[in-house]
Amino acid sequence: MHFEELEALDPRNPTLARIEMPTPHKVSVLILVQQYIKAKKAATDTGLFYPTKYRRNFCMLLLKLIQYPDMTYNDLYQLLCSPKFKIDPVHLEGFEKVMADVFSLGIETLFDFAEMDNIEKMLAEQLGVSQFSLVGLYIRRVGVILERLSFPEMMALHKNICLYYEKGVRSLTLGPRKPHCGASTTATNITEDDENTIEESVLDTETVHQDRNPHSKWSPKQAQLFVSQQCNLLEKNELRALPPIEMQTKLNEIIQDNPLNAKAYFLGYMNQLRLRDVFGALDALHRSFDRSPNMITQNDQKGFQYFSVNLAILHATFNHKKEALNALKECIMLAQECGDKRCLDLANSWYCLLNSSRIGPFEKSLPDIQDPGLIQSLSLAIEFVVAFGAKCGFLPLDLFELLLKSDELNNKNTLLEHISDSLALRSTLWVLYGRYEMSALYSQLLLNLKKTWVFGDVSNSESVSKVLANLALWFYAQGEHQLSAVLLYHARTRFPRHPFAADWMTSECHISIQQAIYRGRWQDALRWCCQLYLLDKHDGNIQRAIVYISKSYNNTARKILQNLLQDNELDTLRQVRVLTLLACNSLNENNVSSETIDLLMRASVIAESAYMQYEHAMVDVIMAQVLLQMGLPQKALQALRNSIETIYTNGGIYDRAKTDFIFARCLVAAGRDREEQHKRLVKSLPSLERAIELFRKLEAHAKVLDVLVYISKTFNTFGFIAERNKYACKFKQYYTENPVPREYLGMAY
Repeated sequence: MHFEELEALDPRNPTLARIEMPTPHKVSVLILVQQYIKAKKAATDTGLFYPTKYRRNFCMLLLKLIQYPDMTYNDLYQLLCSPKFKIDPVHLEGFEKVMADVFSLGIETLFDFAEMDNIEKMLAEQLGVSQFSLVGLYIRRVGVILERLSFPEMMALHKNICLYYEKGVRSLTLGPRKPHCGASTTATNITEDDENTIEESVLDTETVHQDRNPHSKWSPKQAQLFVSQQCNLLEKNELRALPPIEMQTKLNEIIQDNPLNAKAYFLGYMNQLRLRDVFGALDALHRSFDRSPNMITQNDQKGFQYFSVNLAILHATFNHKKEALNALKECIMLAQECGDKRCLDLANSWYCLLNSSRIGPFEKSLPDIQDPGLIQSLSLAIEFVVAFGAKCGFLPLDLFELLLKSDELNNKNTLLEHISDSLALRSTLWVLYGRYEMSALYSQLLLNLKKTWVFGDVSNSESVSKVLANLALWFYAQGEHQLSAVLLYHARTRFPRHPFAADWMTSECHISIQQAIYRGRWQDALRWCCQLYLLDKHDGNIQRAIVYISKSYNNTARKILQNLLQDNELDTLRQVRVLTLLACNSLNENNVSSETIDLLMRASVIAESAYMQYEHAMVDVIMAQVLLQMGLPQKALQALRNSIETIYTNGGIYDRAKTDFIFARCLVAAGRDREEQHKRLVKSLPSLERAIELFRKLEAHAKVLDVLVYISKTFNTFGFIAERNKYACKFKQYYTENPVPREYLGMAY
């Protein structure tokens, strides 16, 4: 850190001015307010109502002028005349006259304007400017500073105003301000590499645009307001925050004008974090910590613990688990040395989140807490316990009871963000337990409640990202491809960057993989599996195994699935799916062995113990297929009867069609003689036709052909030639339109 930056924080240093000098732009804003009050009062005195359009335009313009840095007179005048902020012509004429008087009549006009009586008149409530409003505070602050200026300082200010006005009028006579020299002539010659270089230079915190307006200076208050607004938007609604390059450009200007603004560097850290730039984020975090007031004004080590916990969060964001745990251990030791309980609780929470292997018994009685900070921490703790307990197979009744207590806590204290997270967590829990219909209802309930919540800004929170991704998968499973695409489009638009983008990207990968498998586009499916692996390595490997099973690459699929089973980090849901896929892989080899039965029994036991109702039903369907292949159709029907209701209530159309097909085959095979089997086949034709339509809707061409082949061959076995020819003709026609290689027909999965 530079030595002169340390001097600026020393209150005993008499050489540095402690009061921010007013600028010509701020004086111009005060003149604008004064002339607005005069124009409004003149209209009222004549019995006319001041136009609402001009009042609204000027209020919006004034808010923009107060919040953002100074601008040239040329830019200010063009803003006053712009279609968006066009002000009253009488108001504009009065402003031009006063500015011209200050320039031509000399310093006496400025002294008259700076009188405190004029400032007090502007703050009279009957004229429309309250002294306690944002505009009133701005006027009083500039007015008090003007009153305290000495005569030489007023002379210098008057000279700056004259230069400011003269340059602006000269620019207005020459026309609108043009781009930087050479920009327009070389724009067509910029290559893609040059554009990347430009973006990298803008994102560099040391770089400030060369064509920056020299009159545009960020005051400390303006910088503080900008940083606070953008931090809040990045946390709750990134869509409304500035784009990364534009935000970093403004941060570079703020840092140039206020080199000790640690919060500006921290906002830069958040900006780099959403771009997944680990080196840029780490550099910005170091710079923010170096300029922290705690580190400058205190000689002890208080404050280091917050750097450690932020460093741990940075590493956790990029899945650097070992580095994050080391930083948290250091943070815990420093927090204990300083006696900082708040930081210690935060570090322990992150340590539990990253390194927890088990959870103790649930406590159904929650303490009565009044502190708002502790209430929020308790709500977050309940959400974590419920999410982790679901993965560990705890009783669903206990989990939902905890969520009810969390709802009571959140509603009592109006914690909208936690209410939203609780609904999203319920939706996820219903997915885990196989109640997909309930999950979709909770997702739609959350999206509908967003419209009714007036307070807070949670319209683009993490919960919305999760439910949009969840609903997109649900609609695709129901064959509603257009609705699924619309939801993914909204999610992609609302959450363009990490970490919330991971939700819709995961759903998009799953949908694309299933589409590619149904259509037999194996290379596309494997390419999407690679994309999914970057988001979730276990899901990526499971989907890759499904692709190889569909291609009849049984040895490769078995190797992937066996490696997954040996992974200690594999959760319960994925264990069930891996065991089921291993059983399907052996069925594709036309080999019903004791190992296949053992795999399905293990999957059934795990699913039942973890209360995964839908996964248990799908295991029963595969078991029925195995029993049918072993020549035990009655046992197969018994297994299907236990699961068919669950699949029809909560399953997608692929699983329903597959269940219909297996049930019809088991029903026909269970007939005592050929006559009864023929009757059962005729009775099953509507369900088989329904299965064909569902498979056709998903473009699962191989499955459509499988059903048609089965019907045609079975009628041929019974000697019904007309019916055989009918479905054989349908098979030929469909196969001509959608050719499928022979080796992919009759697959078990």
